Amino acid sequence: MNSILKLEGIHKSFDKQDVLRPLSFALNHGERICILGPSGCGKSTLLQLVAGLLRVDGGVIEMDGKCVDSLKDFTPPEKRPVNMVFQDYALWPHMTVRQNIEYGMKRSKTESTMRKQRLDHLQTMLQLEGLLDRLPSQCSGGQQQRIGMARALATEPSILLMDEPLSNLDVKLRTEMRSELASLLSDLETTVLYVTHDMLEAFTLADRIMVLRDGGIDQFAEPHQLFNRPATPWVAQLMGYHNKLSGSYTIHKSVVLAEGQCISGQIMNHGMAGQRAVVMVHPQHITVGSEPEDGAFNQVQVWVKQSIFEGIHWRIIMQTKDNQSVHAFNTEYIEPGSVRWLQFRSEQTMIYRGGTEPENG
Repeated sequence: MNSILKLEGIHKSFDKQDVLRPLSFALNHGERICILGPSGCGKSTLLQLVAGLLRVDGGVIEMDGKCVDSLKDFTPPEKRPVNMVFQDYALWPHMTVRQNIEYGMKRSKTESTMRKQRLDHLQTMLQLEGLLDRLPSQCSGGQQQRIGMARALATEPSILLMDEPLSNLDVKLRTEMRSELASLLSDLETTVLYVTHDMLEAFTLADRIMVLRDGGIDQFAEPHQLFNRPATPWVAQLMGYHNKLSGSYTIHKSVVLAEGQCISGQIMNHGMAGQRAVVMVHPQHITVGSEPEDGAFNQVQVWVKQSIFEGIHWRIIMQTKDNQSVHAFNTEYIEPGSVRWLQFRSEQTMIYRGGTEPENG
């Protein structure tokens, strides 16, 4: 598959502080890549480098095989085949919706007949009929988001850059727009580089997800691979594997907790050494039982500390014999103080050698 965008060894610093450590990746024609990570990890900086709003401090950015940024060469934003949808939509407040959408086409001197054809197509596709003569302030948040997209798509960019475009919407509208946007981008077959801190948003929209942490790539994979095989404890925690049980690693590729209970699982960092290890399990992968059961399951005895009703399920907060906390979901309330057995499959259990705890972020 041909790459439309290639970054090789790029890095960026502000005030001698590294914001992006040397990283490399490629974006293919028609592909949607989501850059996922917490605030301050370098997501927006990376997008601005691709857009040409910032310059690299090292490395090379290529578009369609041509260098657009390096220490020697630089192509300004207006001459790159990209367009950007911002977090705050960045619509001209004094212009009508029609004028906002046509702005880029007029600057690029698109012929009037073609402008009208694109405008008609975009207003139908993005459900903007009846809004063209309004000002942005007369439109809802969801409508403004679609107007921003229409303006970005009007010039037919090779790459669409999107910087958390749904973050300013309320929860209900964000959920609706997430699915709508995924369908739209799929229909358009648009090449997209999309920044978000929302895991569900990334899973809904992306062909591949790049997880950034402290300016570097922790993992770059398809959504199902990212969830089922998180490469590091930090990625596992980001994917919702909030249960962390620390123990001793054995030659049988399992972990023994302090009370002697043995847990087997998938060894995620084979190259790591050390006698300590961290076991990470997603709450959804745990079954809470009254007695241990035969079968291909890990079994851990716990005491129930608290049962919290969360609407569709109860969150059961428990404690192992050596005082390690575990959360699981259950359809029914369980009395605090009860003794229970946790059961979870080895193939859904992640083991990270070296005893490294996930960092907050």
